[in-house]
Amino acid sequence: MRECKVDSRDLVYENTDKLVDVGKSSELVQCIEDLPEDIPANDPRVELIVKSLFKIDAHPIEKPVSLRDLNELIKDNIASETKISIYEGEWPDMRAIPGSDIPLPVELFVAAPMIKDWREGRMSESKGGKSSRDIIRQYAEMNPKTSPPIRSVDIVVDSDGGVFLALQGDGAHRLCAAKMRGDREILCREISIVRLN
Repeated sequence: MRECKVDSRDLVYENTDKLVDVGKSSELVQCIEDLPEDIPANDPRVELIVKSLFKIDAHPIEKPVSLRDLNELIKDNIASETKISIYEGEWPDMRAIPGSDIPLPVELFVAAPMIKDWREGRMSESKGGKSSRDIIRQYAEMNPKTSPPIRSVDIVVDSDGGVFLALQGDGAHRLCAAKMRGDREILCREISIVRLN
């Protein structure tokens, strides 16, 4: 799992003794059994994984948890990790897979870099002179179908079938906008499936 470099003023995760409870899926646990370290986005197993994620009876969280604290909690409990690649073939003949961005359920996301509130975004940071709130509103007015995908997403699955998603990389404001609009899905790339002990 990638290290997340965030400001030390990041939100403290209050329930440090347990992981976030958003939803469970025994079907997903079966789909991810015996996956290799890498699979291409057009592998038929990816479609089964995505379908099982959308079947989860999710309980979305109102406030995001601290990504840093979440990563600290799970880093010593990782059993295995599979990367879903947007490329196929071997170097030097690798090529991008057309249409390889993957829709994932917005309601399963629990964390994004430095985001302390899904509506307010980053409390103490501005981007290009605009506040996080203004950027989120700007994205919320855009067409979600034409918005670029968010990057570097972890699908975290614990041993009991508990599932949640964490954005580790780029696209936090777009994710907030999707939550604000009530979108069902958001396009993602650079996805990892992280299985916990």
